[in-house]
Amino acid sequence: MNPRLEAFDVLRRVEAARAFAGILLEEREGRFADPRDAALLHELVLGVLRRRAALDHAIARVSSRPLGEVDLEVLIALRLGAYALLHLDRVPDFAAVTTSVDLVRAAGRKAAAGFANGVLRQIARRGAALLPPEPARGDADALALYASHPAWWTRRLVQRVGWDRARAIVEADNLPAATVLRVRHGIDPRLDGIESRPGTFAPGALHVVSGRPTATPGFAAGTFWMQDEGSQLVPALAGVGAGARVLDACAAPGGKTLALADAVGETGFVVAADRHAGRLRRLARNVARCRLGNVAAVAADMTAPPLRAGFDVVLVDAPCSGTGTMRRHPEIRWRLRLEDLPAIAERQQRLLAAAAGLVRPGGAIVYAVCSMEPEEGASVVETFLASHPAFRRADARPFLPEPARALVGEEGYLHTSPDLDGMDGFFAARIESIADRRVAP
Repeated sequence: MNPRLEAFDVLRRVEAARAFAGILLEEREGRFADPRDAALLHELVLGVLRRRAALDHAIARVSSRPLGEVDLEVLIALRLGAYALLHLDRVPDFAAVTTSVDLVRAAGRKAAAGFANGVLRQIARRGAALLPPEPARGDADALALYASHPAWWTRRLVQRVGWDRARAIVEADNLPAATVLRVRHGIDPRLDGIESRPGTFAPGALHVVSGRPTATPGFAAGTFWMQDEGSQLVPALAGVGAGARVLDACAAPGGKTLALADAVGETGFVVAADRHAGRLRRLARNVARCRLGNVAAVAADMTAPPLRAGFDVVLVDAPCSGTGTMRRHPEIRWRLRLEDLPAIAERQQRLLAAAAGLVRPGGAIVYAVCSMEPEEGASVVETFLASHPAFRRADARPFLPEPARALVGEEGYLHTSPDLDGMDGFFAARIESIADRRVAP
């Protein structure tokens, strides 16, 4: 297998078929015998997606054609070549140019080979001078181009968190995301050949420094799974122990399900629901690998749940814009539109309302999104509480490990962000049912 050819195909499918790069990379990286080839594939795909706007800016400055008139396959080959020339030290310039021109020919665009060769040779000659300039302080549109983020989103971010914090966030989005393991409580993870360091906020978190976790004995034995440290904090808000009955209402791919199943033990159970049967199969594989026999998977749309009430805790890890994971899923930057947010928030409201009918009196709902948009976070919770007087907002701090309590704001919600010790951006809230629902707070 050729990592450059695989990268070209992944990027083509991401652009033409709206495929998700992470899923395609997971499928293909394990096929490489040499881990260096797998690493190059990973770097090329995510690097091009993270830097797409800045790469297009550089290409457009030396192109004899408007980029809108360049075939998609040719443009992808140019982005791959430009990324190698401008961001990779270990690829010689001549190799970056030749490889991309070969990709153009292999894609059946032989007539464009000379054009691609000319563009890339100019980029090789002029280098970083073609990239967007350093933005002036306060110029959100220039920051968006410089850091390859959507202009509409960057403007909102600057307005909401200020220039310095916004710049820190978009720059963090352009760094490789760490591989983080969640180790099962009280179990030796058996990480032969892996170098790691403990996480900062979650006690079971290990950040992988080197090595392939999936090649260790512990992976096959189910002693850990991969989960961002910010995501690891969300199940803690459930506050469940042995014997608890839990519903994970939007469960796939299952990292939080596994954590909850580990917490409730053999005397409790977790119902893992998701409307996507294919994603549930992936969850089921992880459950089987971790030998957790207390999980039942249910394929269902949880805005109309086919379940009876009585759960101690319902986790609503709702489908969202994913703006807190732009570093892991950079294609989100180029798909999400401002006008998408109201429809996403409306579905989140319906999921939360349905969860209210499934939790027992005195139980709790944990609401979470991997988004940094207020419309999907506090706004959803506050709207829910306004129409459900039998529920109240709880302070997240007592449920979190001590180091993570500083991430909770005055309103009691948990916020994580990629500029905070490398975590994905999460919003999470604990909402408690009043034991006697006849009495409003």
